[in-house]
Amino acid sequence: MRINSIERVLIGTADLTAARERWSRAGFAVAPEEIRAGGVSFLRMAAGGVEIDLCAADADSSGRLADAVRHAVARGGAILGWVWGIAAESYDVSASAAVIALPAGRGTIVDASLLGATDGAPGLPGVFMAAADVMTSLEARRVNLRTLIGANANTVEYLEHIVVMTPVLDDAIAAHAAIGVPCKRIREVGNGTRQAFFKLEQTVIEVVGPARGEPGCWGLAFMCTDISRAVALVRASGMQATEPKTAVQGGRIARIVNPLDGVAVAFMEPPPAPAG
Repeated sequence: MRINSIERVLIGTADLTAARERWSRAGFAVAPEEIRAGGVSFLRMAAGGVEIDLCAADADSSGRLADAVRHAVARGGAILGWVWGIAAESYDVSASAAVIALPAGRGTIVDASLLGATDGAPGLPGVFMAAADVMTSLEARRVNLRTLIGANANTVEYLEHIVVMTPVLDDAIAAHAAIGVPCKRIREVGNGTRQAFFKLEQTVIEVVGPARGEPGCWGLAFMCTDISRAVALVRASGMQATEPKTAVQGGRIARIVNPLDGVAVAFMEPPPAPAG
């Protein structure tokens, strides 16, 4: 199997109407209509070529995705996980594979090796993972999502990184290596905490361990073209945001003070291009 990208990120919420209002106030374009599939309703957003789906489960729905949504809602909302983009010809669909409906007019193949760690399956504890056939380029996906959903008023151009908390970092590194996503580097944070970094296209997966609390996805950082505009828009909508400051990676970073549906949200801006 060849993993090429992160195709979408899934966020669980109890109320899509309220979630639409929150994320719109933060400057994200939200698709005008909900889409229903497999007992789950979706509202679509985008960060470049990565789809961001707000998800709410029907009361009588069942299955892995619906169960993951309900678990997130019990925590006050949270990132469920993400869907890997794979090349179909590189994937051997076994009789044990399950298919979960997602709002793109196609099924998503889910295999035990790609699920969050449950019942002994490898993966990241507390993180829902799936895989979808993605044949188009990053730019083609970006253009398609911009056409379907619209431009983000906060100037978000792409998903820069996902932050995940995990109990045993070495297990997370091994789980990614097993599915062909190698660790790019490890950083010592201090007090026994380390960060492992993985990258697909423009998006970094930052896995931090050992987790001090419940494992799972913690936050999203979005790259903007104008971070000052993003912060001003958030504040004008009645939300609090920190002042932009220099980021460890270079450029600037600011954060929305209160999580959106349990998601810590940061805006980033790249450093200025070198003169000349």
